[in-house]
Amino acid sequence: MADFVNKQFTKEEVADKVLEQYDEEQTRIFYQCVMGGGGHDIHFGIYKNPEDGVKESSAATTDWMMTQMDWANPVKAGQHVLDLGSGHGGGSHAMAQRFGCKVTGYNIGPGQNALNMERCKELGIDHLVDAEVGNINDPLPAEWTGKFDAIWSCEVLCHAGDKLALFTELMRVLKPGGVFVFSDIMGADGADEKALKGFTDRNATTFMGRPSMYIDFVKQAGFKYVTWWDGSHHLERYFRDMLSQIKNNRPEMNSKGITDPYLDNWVSSLTERADIQRDKGVFAWGVFVARKPAVGEL
Repeated sequence: MADFVNKQFTKEEVADKVLEQYDEEQTRIFYQCVMGGGGHDIHFGIYKNPEDGVKESSAATTDWMMTQMDWANPVKAGQHVLDLGSGHGGGSHAMAQRFGCKVTGYNIGPGQNALNMERCKELGIDHLVDAEVGNINDPLPAEWTGKFDAIWSCEVLCHAGDKLALFTELMRVLKPGGVFVFSDIMGADGADEKALKGFTDRNATTFMGRPSMYIDFVKQAGFKYVTWWDGSHHLERYFRDMLSQIKNNRPEMNSKGITDPYLDNWVSSLTERADIQRDKGVFAWGVFVARKPAVGEL
């Protein structure tokens, strides 16, 4: 199972490492339990209530991202959204259910894609959602030029080796006037990369973005920058909730083939990142919104 201690990867290497991190059966189980709380929203969370855990806070992030996307340019039934790095499909399911739109997931893990589509059938939305295997570090399909009304990406861009090149590709496949909404885990502006070791030791990364860097990339790729919502203050609590999930679900995860050394490495990493976030605030996280200019818009 994935272990990336003291490693960061090139654009050419990172895709195989992402598969190792997310698409092995044991790691799928781990992420669905420890970050998803048994659900399909495998990402950091927004805490709206004192009793919220990882599942509730992750669902709140999905809801907030949809709200911001809809504010920037309303999403309507029949429109087509690209879910870049769709993972287990939580965002795809939520968008299809809320907006009645068609969603194409683009994701490197076939195992994750299978879980996504299995859940779509359970929810009765498999006519709206599909999932394709693809690598975000390669050019997107040529036939996708101008195909999508909106693009969604939730905590995927940390795995992109050339973030500006990817943003340029996303600009190409988005229709004029379309919205690009994304979240990501980043280093805080001014944070030293070495201070982010508690994250990079457990995740297949190239280099971690910074909020100011993403805003610059959005503009350089030709998008109109709309907003950046900073949710970094939720991170420490989420890291500590992940630790609680490991503690409370260790026997069940052991029974499904997840070893104690793997879980112990995670405990060490999460404790380190929670403590350094409390003491120094080196991580940033939140939601960005941008638009492709409409035809004739300056």
